[in-house]
Amino acid sequence: MSETDTRTTKVLFREWRAGDSQAGQIMAQRFADWYYAIATSRLGEAGGAPACEQACAKFGEGVVEITESRELVPWAHGVVSKLLSAGGGGRITDGDEPNAYTGNQQPKALLVKARSALPQEVKLLEVAYRHGSSSDEVDALAAPLGGNPLGILKARYLVKAWMKNNLGVPFDVTPDKPVLDRAPLPLYESGKMESPDEEVSFEHWMISDIDLCRDIAEFAHFAIALRGGLPSDAEAQAQAAQRTAQSEIVDSAQLEQNQGCMAKIMAMFGS
Repeated sequence: MSETDTRTTKVLFREWRAGDSQAGQIMAQRFADWYYAIATSRLGEAGGAPACEQACAKFGEGVVEITESRELVPWAHGVVSKLLSAGGGGRITDGDEPNAYTGNQQPKALLVKARSALPQEVKLLEVAYRHGSSSDEVDALAAPLGGNPLGILKARYLVKAWMKNNLGVPFDVTPDKPVLDRAPLPLYESGKMESPDEEVSFEHWMISDIDLCRDIAEFAHFAIALRGGLPSDAEAQAQAAQRTAQSEIVDSAQLEQNQGCMAKIMAMFGS
C-alpha cells in the first residue's frame, strides 16, 4: 500500500476514461487499498478478506458503467458496504489476530508491552476504544494530552511510534505531529461515531488520502484488540507461557512427522 502519485481519484478517473490505461491502474490500486482498509478495520484481515476481494472484482466489472467522476466514490463505497452488510456488517468487538502489520505477533501482547512504557497513553486508548466506557472517563484521561479527541489521536501515534522503535512493528505512519483533520480517526476505529452517515462520510474522505488508508490498515488489528480490552500484566504473562507451551508441542509433533518421513525415505533405499 504505497503510492506517490498526487492526482486525485477524480482526475485519475477522468484520465482513464480518456484512454490513459496507467491512470486506470493507479486508480484501481487506490480503490483496492481503500477497500482493504475499510474491510480490515471492521472485521480484521481474515474476516474482511472475502468482502475486500469481492469488492475489488465488482469494482473492475462495474466501473466501466460509471460516467461521472462525482458518482465514482459513492458507487464504489456502496459496493463494499453491501458486501460487508451481507456478512453481518458492523465491527467485530474483539480479536488478537497476528498479521504482517503486527510483525506476526499477538497485538494484545505488543500493546501490553507498550503499556509498561506508556501507561497513560495505552490506558487512554483502552478506555477510548472499549465499548461501554463513559465520555467523562475518556475526557478525564485525554485532558493531559490535549483533550478529546485530539489527545486520543496523539496517544495513538505515540504508542505506534514506541512499538515501531522498540518492538520492531513495521508501521509506516508515525508522525511526530498528528494531522488535526484526522482527530475523528479513533472514533472511526472504535465504532463510536455519532451516526452511520458520519461514518460513511469519513470513509468517503479516506479515499482522498492514501496515507490515511495505510494508517488505518496497519493499526486495524491493534484497534480490534483495544475494542475488546487488554489483559492484565499477570494474564498476559500466563497467556505467553501457554503459547510457548503450545508452540513446543507443535514443534515436537512436526519433528516426529519429519522423522517418520525420513524413515520412509531410508526404507525406500533399503537402509
